[in-house]
Amino acid sequence: MSQTHSVLAHRNKNLKLFFCPLDHESLTLKQADLIKSWLPKDELTKVSRYIQRSDQEKGLMVRGFLRGLLSIVAKDNHADKQLLSPKFWRFEYGDKGKPRLTSEHVASSGLTFNISHSGEWLVIAVLSDTHSQVSELGVDIERYRQSTNIYPILNHYFTHEETQALLALPSALQRDRFFDLWALKESYIKAKGLGLALSLKSFSFDLSEMNKTKLALFEQEMCIDELEMNAGIQLNLHQGDLVKPADDWTVVLGKLNQDYRFALSVNMAANFDVHAQKMELSTLLTGVESR
Repeated sequence: MSQTHSVLAHRNKNLKLFFCPLDHESLTLKQADLIKSWLPKDELTKVSRYIQRSDQEKGLMVRGFLRGLLSIVAKDNHADKQLLSPKFWRFEYGDKGKPRLTSEHVASSGLTFNISHSGEWLVIAVLSDTHSQVSELGVDIERYRQSTNIYPILNHYFTHEETQALLALPSALQRDRFFDLWALKESYIKAKGLGLALSLKSFSFDLSEMNKTKLALFEQEMCIDELEMNAGIQLNLHQGDLVKPADDWTVVLGKLNQDYRFALSVNMAANFDVHAQKMELSTLLTGVESR
């Protein structure tokens, strides 16, 4: 079976989605020390500021996964050899805190990334683009919560069109649609890097033409599952009474399992190859050390 699912293949562009369990209780002292050896002082300080030990361990794992996976993808892309070590990656931050590679590392690696975690899962999206750098890439993972009272939230954060479409669904499906839309909105906000300075009512998603497909999920080189994916989602931008389709964006929605869904927003009109992989920390660390 091919390791790549083509949403509609676009040459020279490849997007990898890494799903990483944040099982902090399995983190060994040796693994923690190795990840710490990759981190500059400012990142070590950030991790140490978490009050709960479990949060410190998860914070360390998130940083280890990000640096290690960037190195693995850079290796696959035959990037500058210096970038193959996780400790060499350098990051900068937008005005609202969105992390990104420094312009020097983007130029030498051709990589753009975004990251999201919820509950026990981390997702990292890494886009390889050999011809141009795409800065507006956002990914979100959301845990389904039965306890959330969704209806007061609709009027505050959803557009009229989104609310009406949701309420037109059978009541048993409305909560699922709420979390679908929430993941999509978070992915777009993260792609724009503006945080809540960007009104959630300034854009909307039309899911009426959404079409389902399957995305193979690999662990190392073996296919272990098929993820439910949805394409054909229309992003619309709102300005007063004007609603304009954002045809230069691609939006994808998927489910990791019954409890977690994920969404991706990227400012490319053309679709691209997508590869999904589950990555255990032990597998990542072994892979990085062997390269």
